[in-house]
Amino acid sequence: MTQKNGGFFFRVLDSITDPLAIYDRRYRISLVNQALVNLYELPASDVIGKHCFEVFHHRSSVCENCHVREVFRTGETRRREKVIALPDGRQRHFAIHCYPLRDNQGQVIQAIEHSRDVTIPRSLEHQLRVSEAHYRTLVEHAREGIFMVDTGEARLTFANRCMGEMLGYAPEEILGRSMFEFMDEEAVGVARAQLEQRRNGVASVYELTLKRRDGSDLVGLISAAPLKVNNTFLGSVNIITDITPRKRAEAELQSAKEFNEKIINGITDHLTVIDPRTYRIVQANNSFLARVGLGAAAVLGKPCFEIIFKREIPCHEDGAWCPLQETFRLKQGVVGERMYPDARGRERLLQVATYPLFDSQSGVDLIIRLETDVTDKRKTEADLAFRSRELQRTQHQLETLFEISRQVSSKNSLVELIDALQNIIQEIFPESDPIFLILDAGRDQFLPLKECSAGVGEPLGGFLHQLENTGTLGDFIQYLREARDPHPVTGEDRRKLPECLSGLLEPYPSWFGLPIFVQQECIGYFFLVFHTCREYLKEDLHFIHALFAQIAGYIRHLVIYEVRMNQDRHQETERICYGGIIGKSKNIQEIFELIDLISKSDATVLISGENGTGKELVAQAIHQQSHRHLGPFIVANCSAYSPTLLESELFGHERGAFTGAIRQRKGRIERSRGGTLFLDEIGDISPATQVLLLRFLQDHCFERVGGEKPIEADVRVLAATNQDLRRLAEAGQFRDDLYYRLNVISIHLPLLRERREDIPLLAVHFLKKYNLKEGKHVVTFGADAMEALMDYDWPGNVRQLENAVSHAIILAQGDVIRRRHLPRFLREAAAAWVSTSLAENERQLIFRVLQESNWNKHDAAKRLKVSRSTLYSKIRRYGLENIYRGSISIQP
Repeated sequence: MTQKNGGFFFRVLDSITDPLAIYDRRYRISLVNQALVNLYELPASDVIGKHCFEVFHHRSSVCENCHVREVFRTGETRRREKVIALPDGRQRHFAIHCYPLRDNQGQVIQAIEHSRDVTIPRSLEHQLRVSEAHYRTLVEHAREGIFMVDTGEARLTFANRCMGEMLGYAPEEILGRSMFEFMDEEAVGVARAQLEQRRNGVASVYELTLKRRDGSDLVGLISAAPLKVNNTFLGSVNIITDITPRKRAEAELQSAKEFNEKIINGITDHLTVIDPRTYRIVQANNSFLARVGLGAAAVLGKPCFEIIFKREIPCHEDGAWCPLQETFRLKQGVVGERMYPDARGRERLLQVATYPLFDSQSGVDLIIRLETDVTDKRKTEADLAFRSRELQRTQHQLETLFEISRQVSSKNSLVELIDALQNIIQEIFPESDPIFLILDAGRDQFLPLKECSAGVGEPLGGFLHQLENTGTLGDFIQYLREARDPHPVTGEDRRKLPECLSGLLEPYPSWFGLPIFVQQECIGYFFLVFHTCREYLKEDLHFIHALFAQIAGYIRHLVIYEVRMNQDRHQETERICYGGIIGKSKNIQEIFELIDLISKSDATVLISGENGTGKELVAQAIHQQSHRHLGPFIVANCSAYSPTLLESELFGHERGAFTGAIRQRKGRIERSRGGTLFLDEIGDISPATQVLLLRFLQDHCFERVGGEKPIEADVRVLAATNQDLRRLAEAGQFRDDLYYRLNVISIHLPLLRERREDIPLLAVHFLKKYNLKEGKHVVTFGADAMEALMDYDWPGNVRQLENAVSHAIILAQGDVIRRRHLPRFLREAAAAWVSTSLAENERQLIFRVLQESNWNKHDAAKRLKVSRSTLYSKIRRYGLENIYRGSISIQP
């Protein structure tokens, strides 16, 4: 029953439309009805238990004139009226009744506050009071001029004090006078027309200018009504308001508005003022109107997104950048750039800046949006940046030309000069292949430049191979002999080149060429080819042109100089130098003969020998002497790659074959077409790669990694190893069928200590080489230095000897290399050798040379640089003939 009564009680409370609240003695809210919850927009759960002054007045203590407190203090009902600000911002007038709720002992335990909205009746009462006072004021002390005129000449029959003061007279001074006396002709016409309307019973409000006593104008706003009694027109009743200050202010405001509009419209940037809540344009200058191609009437009041973007919803709702929304959210200016269409639909780059205008509560009231067309500015900036880069490029090119002119004199060979040029050109034109076509001294053929780096040799070899295969090599050489035009040629004007080159350059998306002239004589041609489309500037061509114009004479000088030097050394080096291989020992001479024989064949050759013995030089010599010498010579070091990477290096790969394969890549086999592939350290390849290589050796056909199309390649394969492949094959670590495919012809290179007679030749060769490289003029080796070189066992073979000579030349300060200039390991070995007796040293030296010459006394004496009789004497002195009598015979 109690629960039912309680529910009924709450329903009764909630049915009361007036707000009602119950407080305990500590002014805490015990209960509120739904009307109060709705009025203050506060859930009952957020109110119950809180102090009234905290909830309704946002205070931390009881109000000074709190009627609730008075009810608890006096136990009497309190009534009052007060204006309350509601959450929606409205001000409402409430009549509040607060009365006590007592317990059985008569003690006040709670207070009930009942509020009733009396805003409307109080407003009506207030209006009545105001109206009454107004009418009374009009009659007694009206601040507006009130006057009545008759029907004839509009003579004043009544005028209040304010009317007289407006005109500068006492009221009695103007009574009986015609109102027309206080007007000019134009105003009289207006007044007569208005008076005629009064006669017709029409009331109206109009403006009329009167003349004051002092001659000044009084602009009045007159409210006129006909005065009739019993339908008889007696005149008109008029109320005049002095609007002279207002008209003056309006004129000033209009002038200020026109001035402001002139300023705003004088701004060449596009300016709009926008309401951020509705996105509607409040103001727009002429520049903006011209940009969108609309008039003010079509723009003002319309959403900005509709006018600017022809959109139906705000930009930010689609996730687009909206500076207006950013400014409204951040309450600060925002600047950004964006492409906008102009009135013709052309895209323009605009810099958009938005600035907030704050109201009195520091909220964003309006937002100024300023658009600056920076299309031309950004283009100018880009042009300036481009010009700056071009100036920097030009400066760099000039510095490079100066540096080249400084360095050219230090290059003592054509190979060094071409390699230096290749490095310079690669820095300026990355991802390009330079092709140096340099004619020999007789201008009969092109120099192969085999000793140059791979960046020079490979593109040149491939180009010459194509010229030879197409049968156009001779035609091109003849063209260069007759050439007279020194200007560069690009892919766009390829008609200037002979037809024989058109097909060769077709595979390259971009290229340019330059004839190399010396005193009206063409000594070669330079091509720079690109594997991707590339635009190059005229400045690039001018730089290359200037570069070769500067060094062409020196190139020709080096070509002729090296021919003469080769001719001078021909007889001397004919039997001791084969390509890059140097030696006069029997073993090396046999290798020279073998190279001559196998160079005529395409058979596979296996070159074995320890590291540093010259396996790659032998491979190069075979290639240079073969019919493939114009084709490429490609080297692949099998130990330098992982099995997977080696497979890609050899056979190439298709785009997407594996992670990182962003484009198709030719392998070394494919790049060796028409030439020779040298596989160094062949013993280190994986079994899977061995299978693929075996298949290629069998049918000269392969597939790229990730590809399915068979590719044929006419390639001669030369292999090298420092391991015993036969033993590896027997142990199952190397395929025996691949071993037999590789070992069609074998060449084994001897250790350097097995051909000591070649050490002086090699040392002198390296002396000349590093003299050029280091810019020194060392003439020869001292006896102590040469002795140390001859006595050492050279575990690193020729490469170790080369490094030792290079070390000595760097340290040498005079024209002779001494023992102190040699590396430490040679000095220490020499010291250990000297520690024995001189006789023992001599005995060991003679014994070693006899062994190396197979006990040929003539050769041994020649190597030791002594007469045969001296050699025979020392053999007998040291008992060498007794020890080896059974295996040697001393020749007389």
